[in-house]
Amino acid sequence: MNIGRYRFSLPLDWQEAEKGLKRRHAIGNVLVSDSAVDTLNRTIEKVDAGAKPLTADQIVSCGRQVLSETPSDLKLPLCIFERFKTLALMDAMVKDFDWTIEDVSAYRVEVVLDYVKRHEELIPHDAPHIGHLDDAILVQASTATLLPELENYGDYRRLRKIEAELQGKPLHEFRYRREDWLESREAERAFIAYQREQGLSSFLSGFEVRLFKVH
Repeated sequence: MNIGRYRFSLPLDWQEAEKGLKRRHAIGNVLVSDSAVDTLNRTIEKVDAGAKPLTADQIVSCGRQVLSETPSDLKLPLCIFERFKTLALMDAMVKDFDWTIEDVSAYRVEVVLDYVKRHEELIPHDAPHIGHLDDAILVQASTATLLPELENYGDYRRLRKIEAELQGKPLHEFRYRREDWLESREAERAFIAYQREQGLSSFLSGFEVRLFKVH
């Protein structure tokens, strides 16, 4: 998973409000209320205080473009689906008891997940193609502040899998904490540096097994 680096862009112009206020408030049959937009903006501010507030018109413009570009037989647009994969990673991260999240990041993730679970007033979740558009917008807005922690957790999962395999233990039974990941990460960096110095090409070797194994 390429965390925060999406193949399909979300067609939202964050600068559009500066070009002049428009008054569009409907995406197909879905009306976008100013009060619901305010709720989304307050939530975005909690995850990124520097983000510019959105207008209903910006969200409507984004939604209309998503609708026009999404094939009728595709239930969830790819630009939204990709950001839902990031949401799934956030959810897995907060439920992973072996991963200790930095306090500010933990708060921001909870803010995002709480919005997704509780708020449907902006766009109902069952609205065809655009039902989770505001959730995707929130994930996009949170990328700048949450990307480092999400990347760390993604790397932690990668190295945990390697360590479990090296020790011959099932992944669901393998205890591996953040401090173990930090140790493994430094060992990996040292091994890669060793490879470069020696001109070696093999990554998985007996040397690596001895180097990576966490006791």
